[in-house]
Amino acid sequence: MSRALACALPAMVLATLLLLPFLNTPFTIDDPIYLREAQHALVDPLHPQAFNMVWSTDLNLRVSQILPGGVAMPYLLIPTALADCAEWAGHLTQLLLLLAALFASALAALRFGLDAQQARLVAFLTAACPAVLGMAGTVMPDIAAMLFVTLGMERVIAWRDHRKWHQALLATCWLTLAVLTRTHTILVLAPAFVLLLDGASFLPILLTPVAFLMVSALTADPEFHGENVLASMLQLPGGLHLMVQNGFAFLAHWLLVIPLTIPWLALRFRRLSTTSLVVSLLGASVLSLRLGWVAFAGAATFVVLVDIAQDAIERRDRVQLALWLWLFLALPVVIYVHLPCKYLLPSVPAAAMLVIREARRDARWLILSVATAGVMLGLLILSGTRDLAQTQRRAVADLIDPHVKLGERVWFAGHWGFQWYAELAGASPVTLQPPFPQPGDIIVVSEIDLPRFPRTWTSRKVLRRLSYPNGVGRVMDIQAHVGFFSSIFGILPWIPGSGEANSFEVWKESGHAAIAAFYRR
Repeated sequence: MSRALACALPAMVLATLLLLPFLNTPFTIDDPIYLREAQHALVDPLHPQAFNMVWSTDLNLRVSQILPGGVAMPYLLIPTALADCAEWAGHLTQLLLLLAALFASALAALRFGLDAQQARLVAFLTAACPAVLGMAGTVMPDIAAMLFVTLGMERVIAWRDHRKWHQALLATCWLTLAVLTRTHTILVLAPAFVLLLDGASFLPILLTPVAFLMVSALTADPEFHGENVLASMLQLPGGLHLMVQNGFAFLAHWLLVIPLTIPWLALRFRRLSTTSLVVSLLGASVLSLRLGWVAFAGAATFVVLVDIAQDAIERRDRVQLALWLWLFLALPVVIYVHLPCKYLLPSVPAAAMLVIREARRDARWLILSVATAGVMLGLLILSGTRDLAQTQRRAVADLIDPHVKLGERVWFAGHWGFQWYAELAGASPVTLQPPFPQPGDIIVVSEIDLPRFPRTWTSRKVLRRLSYPNGVGRVMDIQAHVGFFSSIFGILPWIPGSGEANSFEVWKESGHAAIAAFYRR
């Protein structure tokens, strides 16, 4: 433990220095869902999702229906809820989870057979990962999922090597928590299986699904009888085209925001298979007609993934094969409505270990270069996220608070951080269901988070339109194909420029309930 802590310490110091300036960043994107769940867990500890909420569909639904699965994060945010959901409390909690994850990365690296210097670099590369830094600026569950997966895999190897019962039980505990945090991490059982093929008992692999089902049943919303997680994902529109888009997003993230594709190509360029290079280039050329440059980014990662697997098989390196399988935890998400880089976070330590195992000591300059570039991009993403979140909090102060103080009935259309601060100010979310705004009511509309209500409501008089500029760049801009938090917006994680971060309109209801016809359809 002390050896792993010493190895992780430089990475922990780096992460702390990078994230402390962002402790007061307003909440944004999906933060409000988890904060509301944490608040509800204080009054109903066994059922953190057993309440109604309006979210991205502009419908008043059970949270267990909006966000099926993943009940662990609300409990981690209980200290934040007890601190009245102060921004600093939420971000400090996330920072502590990240520090624990960096320690777990070093611990796992040592357990996987890397030396102390290599373990130090694994933790450092994980801390410098732009996707990790960007998600550490939120209170979403992906950092926690990375922590639990890494601890679980470390305990799996401990169980394989020493066969002590408490190791199997701890492996089960950590892996179950990972699946309860992000359900798709259930695929971590595949690399765990490979590591246990030398005759060790598969006890953690057998117990984890059982424990997950038991805890899920215990914490399930007693008033919701809808579909399970898989069924809910399969019902989403898009079909094969969406799966192809998400598949290439999955591949592109390893090049753009996670240090795998670029360092691996640099380390092994002379040893790559000519066949895989030619096939990937030809395939990317064809697919680029539909997907553009993303096809080539995906092809580069495809070459890397093939090379990692081939090299592991040729050398009969079971550890490398397990690490390769660990990279695919986010693959089930291809059937979901989007596949942003956040879903890949539980696999980042595996990517770091693969790169560091391959890097010879005379190639450490490459690792430091990649880490430096990662830190720079991570800071830009954090700054862009703060700009976006601040515009949504400012819009509430500028456009909602004055009307509420005048005693007017104020509604809002929009989500992400805008919804969180609007509800705190006393505004109500408009929905595609009654009740609807009445004549004279005020509606404030946020445009960037794509609410559905404004696209169907024609009964309005626009009183005011206000746009907020961003500082150094944007992380969510559908026109520029930038979508750090959602591949629906685009694949790029950040784009420079000082254009609009978000625009808002203030409407006054003019008396025609035009949405009623839409609701009846």
